[in-house]
Amino acid sequence: MAEVFLSAIAKTVLGKIVSLAFNVNPDLRKLKETMSRIKAVLLDAERKQYQDEKLRLCMEKLKDIFYDAEDIIDDIRCEDLRKQVVKHPNVNLKVRFLSSCFLPLLFSLRMDEKIKGINQRLDELATEWNSFNLGPCSENRLVFHRETLSSVNSFDVLGRDDDKANIIDLLKRPSEDGVIAVIPIVGFGGIGKTALVQSVYNDDHVATLFPLKGWISVSDEFYLHRLLKLIVKAINVGENCDGSFDDLQNRLRGLLNGKRFLLVLDDVWNENRAA
Repeated sequence: MAEVFLSAIAKTVLGKIVSLAFNVNPDLRKLKETMSRIKAVLLDAERKQYQDEKLRLCMEKLKDIFYDAEDIIDDIRCEDLRKQVVKHPNVNLKVRFLSSCFLPLLFSLRMDEKIKGINQRLDELATEWNSFNLGPCSENRLVFHRETLSSVNSFDVLGRDDDKANIIDLLKRPSEDGVIAVIPIVGFGGIGKTALVQSVYNDDHVATLFPLKGWISVSDEFYLHRLLKLIVKAINVGENCDGSFDDLQNRLRGLLNGKRFLLVLDDVWNENRAA
């Protein structure tokens, strides 16, 4: 998966800016206002990026800027904490003397320059970002389905042999009677979860373990009826996928009863996508 969770990053950085003691800094205030405007349309951007390669690349640039901004804010927060510790009445004179050598004025000037640099990078990206005509949108808005496939390019999973072996080892373990084993693979978008699972899914040993396999791309909208149709079709390509919810359930039970099967649900989202 290659999702760019800019909304989560922006939310984190904005929260840290708000928590700063000297939020009167004009450059910091400008950064907060700019990021707030960007955050307001990020949901729309995240949903459109799969159809617009230029937008996706622009979001990658924003992600780098946001991470750099977060590093700067963390440095400022650490300095605020240092000042609080030094002012505490229980801090001895030796610690006070050492801390006075830190040259807080020089630190503030350096941080101001870094914040100005972040604002300048955002200003340079503003024309491109505004050209996508993004707007605020509801969580309930219809979204684009990003389909993933079970096939894999071996170059996408370099250096993941240990992870692959661990997952296969989990698949080999016997399940308790009546209990379907679930192996969750979670993490931020873009770290290679889908490619790793594709590698496991296409492994020859896994094919021997599971005579029935199915790969389902869930995407952002979780409709159980739709998923049942996809699962039935994946397990048995020639099976009729029409019918009511109960019909599909009974048909799926008939297909899987007494058999070992592997079902991959890819691209599953949290209810709160920023969590």
